[in-house]
Amino acid sequence: MSTSNRGKYLDFYARCETGPICPKKQFDTEVYWKNLNRITKKYNIKYDPEHPIPVDDDVLDRLWEAAIEFVVACGVLCLDTERIIKFTEQEIMDGLENLPTEVTWGEGKDAIVVRHRGFEDYDSGKNPVFTIGRISGPVTEDVHDSICLSYAKEPLIDLVQFQGAVSSIMGVPIKPSSPFELLAEMKRQAMVLDVCRRAGRPGLPDKGSTPVTLRAEMAGAMSGMRKGDMRHAYIMPHMCTDYDQMCRAAFWHANGFGVWSIGEAFVGSISGGPATSAVNCLAELIVITLLYEPVQLGVWSCDGIYFTNASRETFFVNNYSAASYMRHTHAPSLWGGCAIATAQVMSKEYFYEFGAGAICTTVLGLGANGGSGCQSARPNHVTGLGVRWGAEVGRAVGKARLTRKQANDIVNQILPKYQPYIDNKTLHTIGEGGFKEAYDLETVTPNERYMQIYESVKKEFQDLGLPMNHSREELLAAKDLRAAAA
Repeated sequence: MSTSNRGKYLDFYARCETGPICPKKQFDTEVYWKNLNRITKKYNIKYDPEHPIPVDDDVLDRLWEAAIEFVVACGVLCLDTERIIKFTEQEIMDGLENLPTEVTWGEGKDAIVVRHRGFEDYDSGKNPVFTIGRISGPVTEDVHDSICLSYAKEPLIDLVQFQGAVSSIMGVPIKPSSPFELLAEMKRQAMVLDVCRRAGRPGLPDKGSTPVTLRAEMAGAMSGMRKGDMRHAYIMPHMCTDYDQMCRAAFWHANGFGVWSIGEAFVGSISGGPATSAVNCLAELIVITLLYEPVQLGVWSCDGIYFTNASRETFFVNNYSAASYMRHTHAPSLWGGCAIATAQVMSKEYFYEFGAGAICTTVLGLGANGGSGCQSARPNHVTGLGVRWGAEVGRAVGKARLTRKQANDIVNQILPKYQPYIDNKTLHTIGEGGFKEAYDLETVTPNERYMQIYESVKKEFQDLGLPMNHSREELLAAKDLRAAAA
């Protein structure tokens, strides 16, 4: 077992059969929302639109107390049995106390060790702590291999979510629970291994969870999944689980693989506004730790009406919940910021979203994201260059040694560049296309037009005070710093 309770999760799973009976509708209205609303008010958690990055630790402390009380009061509903898994405060504290301070993803020379990182800590390792490349949403079969290669070729990427979903295999539509879903996952797994080898990174960790059903993921696991890879097990919106998610966690752990998961909150839906959503997101991080014992955690709040997780409101939820978790545990770093951009990949707005997210995550000691755009909705809106950008911005934050206040000021200058298009729900329409329009498909490199957009935004970030270019002197200074740390 990799983290937390090291096997006690089975005791929690047994409570699916013995806990208090509660139908889903009653749970949502009488247990979940009433407690969430009451506790958020009790601890005076309020949305602060001027501070998408938390600068007041007292708020993070109150948010933590609220989340702990909410987990105890609410519990987690098992949808299959309609019984609530209840936790005591002591069980929560015991699980959090037993967390490791570091984890390892990947294998061999491509492995990365991720440790706990504090706020504004730029000397304990590279910045950002790690960078995830995301290949989310639909991809077409003719460029699937090239898209994956565009990620594996980017040296600043530490792990990849090779999760692009093709719609058919052998001319047959891929449907959940069909044999073709199983075959598609086996093919995806083989392609990922081949792409990583061709890029000279055979141990590059993969966290792609493409199939809908566990049986297809199990088939993929038997087709070459490596011990340094990981797959998901989710808490379902909100504060719910089911047999399928528990079986996923049990299967991955039993076979020596890692589990990853996310604290969620759909702002404007059942989790309410940003304040209650922040309490919910943090509470989900806590129960995930107890139920699934993940080797990787992240925050994935998004707008419940218009999909985005790079808005002012979702940044508030993600940044405050992740920062509070890191402040009150010694867990390895989470990932946060912008996981999926709303704008099309060939747009300045796409880079604004990931750039703002990377600033948030790096100053808070979190991992960064990049790659997927256009709400993960249109085919092929994913590029390796988008991930490079997130890593470069995070590195610049480390060079500048930004305080949280300084980072907050810069993010407040970036948000107006795209937030109005979120407000009028048009950001997904902005851009000049996806991967096929952005890359030379023969060399699998960004084309001239795409590089023009990228360089233009890089200059804008340089003008905001971020050192986006590195000199020979900086490289030597970094070498000296690493030597001193060793």
